Amino acid sequence: MEYLIVGYLWWSFIAGVAISAGYHRYFSHKSFKAPVWYEHLVLALGPLAGTGSMLGWVGVHRIHHGASDTENDPHSPKYKGFWRVYFSQFPVPLIPRRVIRDLLRNKRVMWYHRHHKQIRIASCIAFFLVFPWEWAVTLFIAPIIMGHIGYGFVNAWTHKTGEPRNVWWVSLFTGGGEGYHLNHHERTHDWRLTDGKWWQIDLGEYFIRMFGHVEK
Repeated sequence: MEYLIVGYLWWSFIAGVAISAGYHRYFSHKSFKAPVWYEHLVLALGPLAGTGSMLGWVGVHRIHHGASDTENDPHSPKYKGFWRVYFSQFPVPLIPRRVIRDLLRNKRVMWYHRHHKQIRIASCIAFFLVFPWEWAVTLFIAPIIMGHIGYGFVNAWTHKTGEPRNVWWVSLFTGGGEGYHLNHHERTHDWRLTDGKWWQIDLGEYFIRMFGHVEK
């Protein structure tokens, strides 16, 4: 049980700080400003969540917003199939350079893009050298598995009806407030995904409040 709890907490931290706040709100939508060290943190942690290159993640997400719930939406459950989206088996489209032109000019982004596979391999070796195998699996393998589950939950369940909707429990598997998806589509460039209720959990928002430069 302790492995499951620690694995979930570690995954929630990676997902909230690196993916939800970083890949999504910072790089995809430029919802807030952050110091250079935060970019490095996001780009280094991202591969541990099973996402691959941040460029691809952001490119697909921006295309999704430009064609949400249409045939051109890369992961619309209505057009690509619910279970294909749920298990992240949808075909990834060729991303036009214009969609990610700003990121192509970022030297830090490009360095991590070229080396994200090496980072993941080196991280795997380091985890299994430093920790007993049970903890290495918990800290390295588990987040990758949870990542695919979490992304599938967001893409499939929050667009299941053919339009964005809020599904609060999806946030439990994403480390951020990603379940409040209708809010996000209505306020695309807002770094806050929740409605500000005390019971709406969003680790990404908490982190942004502490370290990001935002308009309160």
